[in-house]
Amino acid sequence: MQKIFDFIKSKRITISIPASVAIMAFACITISLAVTYIDPGSFKRSLVLMKDAPLLFILNTAPIAVLIILLFLLFNNAVFSCAFSGALFLIAAVANREKIILRQDPFIPGDISLFNEAFGIVKNFPAKQFLTYVLIIAFFILAIVLTFIFFETKKIKPVIRVSCIAAVVLLSFPLNTCLYANEALYNRFSVDGNIYFDVNQFTSKGFVYSFIYKFNSMKIEKPEGYNSHYFIEAENSFSPNEYKKEQLPHIIMIMGEAFSDLSENEHFDFSAYTDPLENFKRLSKSENAVSGHIAVPNFGGGTSNTEFDVLTGYSTRYLVKDGIAYSYIRGPIDAIPQRLKNIGYNTLAIHPGFSWFYNRSNVYPYMGFEDFIHLSSFQGEEKYHGGYIADKYAIDSIIDNFEKHKKNSENPFFEFCVTIQNHGPYDDKYNEVEKMFDCDIPLTSTQENLLNSYFMGIRDNDYEIGRLADYLSEIDEPVVLVFFGDHLPGFSNGMEFFDLLNYNISPNGTIEQQLNIYSTPFLIWENDAAASLTNFNNRLKNLALPKNNHISAFYLGTALLDLAGIENISPFYNFEDGLRKELPIARDDSFMLPDRTYSNSVPDTVSDELNLLKQWSYYKVFESK
Repeated sequence: MQKIFDFIKSKRITISIPASVAIMAFACITISLAVTYIDPGSFKRSLVLMKDAPLLFILNTAPIAVLIILLFLLFNNAVFSCAFSGALFLIAAVANREKIILRQDPFIPGDISLFNEAFGIVKNFPAKQFLTYVLIIAFFILAIVLTFIFFETKKIKPVIRVSCIAAVVLLSFPLNTCLYANEALYNRFSVDGNIYFDVNQFTSKGFVYSFIYKFNSMKIEKPEGYNSHYFIEAENSFSPNEYKKEQLPHIIMIMGEAFSDLSENEHFDFSAYTDPLENFKRLSKSENAVSGHIAVPNFGGGTSNTEFDVLTGYSTRYLVKDGIAYSYIRGPIDAIPQRLKNIGYNTLAIHPGFSWFYNRSNVYPYMGFEDFIHLSSFQGEEKYHGGYIADKYAIDSIIDNFEKHKKNSENPFFEFCVTIQNHGPYDDKYNEVEKMFDCDIPLTSTQENLLNSYFMGIRDNDYEIGRLADYLSEIDEPVVLVFFGDHLPGFSNGMEFFDLLNYNISPNGTIEQQLNIYSTPFLIWENDAAASLTNFNNRLKNLALPKNNHISAFYLGTALLDLAGIENISPFYNFEDGLRKELPIARDDSFMLPDRTYSNSVPDTVSDELNLLKQWSYYKVFESK
């Protein structure tokens, strides 16, 4: 052992302080450029953006410099500090790249806690790619160890090092507050593409700066005036209704990936083709149906946030300003599946994707789902279409599991399914792209490919919903079918289509146009047996939807319960039923009233109720056990 120590000592290189400073400065810039290069966006475009706004380069480089300096002062080793910092930032950049490619979501601070999800992503890489990343990580680890062993900087007095560490730490806090937590500054920088798509924010402003900004903006704070005693008393004094099995219909709820009615545009002509919304329109016209739109939390991504809103009744936008609501669920949570289970339902979640996406494998049981069917149950290359499991097989699973349930149980059944086929990106999504429409506005071949690919997915999803409804129409069991979209598609050309085709959508337009960025269709349909059991038409009148049937996504679940004849199972849901009638849409500081007037300030008549929604949601997610 002594020989090893003597060998290391004889080979150790001592670097002067000026040389160490030069090494750290060079490494800092190199790491910053390497992180930018790894980004899935254009490296050249990123450099142009930073050239036009030099502060962006500083904001992306400064955190790297701070970490290098701190490690240098702690270990008195410039080369080691550069190797360790480089490994950390480059691995994070690779994680960001892979997550954007796989899910069209950037790597955010909340993802760090989702180890199983990260492991699942890596585990499912192609063998060659997996081996490449294993070798890269092994190289970084080896480099860190070797630089720690064989390099050192000329000794600096401990008092100087401690003083410098204290100075760096103390300066970091005000700099973080003034720069990285500054929302106005973050929004001041231009974005290449749709500003509401987080991927565009990250690729335009830099991964390091955006990641640290998210770290600040994702902090959860108690709502103003919060007092948990009111909610504890409301829960403890509540007596839910009791139901007999024969009073309860089965419920099938489906969230369609990127499902929208963008095909409803005056410039499109589907007369020579299949209308992508043929079945949705047919079912919407049924006397046992209601359709409209929901205001969802996100644009172009954040699928699980819409899930969260609909399945819980809590608003992501009033709980988590940035990020994914599922990241904050670490134990049992009061949600619609759990409430339904309490009154006799069996519950099942289906998603033909990886179980670890958005931490669903943990979150679903917390929400009250007794079982979760995921990608491992959808084996076979023939099941893939456009890179994901085709909607046909998702609907097959719904029907098969419904049939199994009928044979094995007399309980009512709640099935929730998230489809995945129409997940982006849409550039060359399918091997053979069908022509789906004619258009009276000239489109490039790239634009046509994007829209044709997208509408192919909508058509397939719509066809399967029609097939499911036809099946449900032929059975005697009462079933309520709920279908809705999670978000509008995040096209690679940003807002280009919305402007080109004159959609009533604009990030800089009226409040209605801004809300339309987050608008997706919904449908609640009941077969004849369910409509008779629930007295659907009378319940629809009592629901008192606004004139355009447009509501916030977090109201959809409670509206479903009302139409299904399920009342008084939660004091929070009772409260939310009343709020929906007074304030149909509440999203950040954008609101719609029952008469379809829009406002960017909450009316005085419902301000207390909106505050109560925020506080009660906070209690249910973060404090209620």
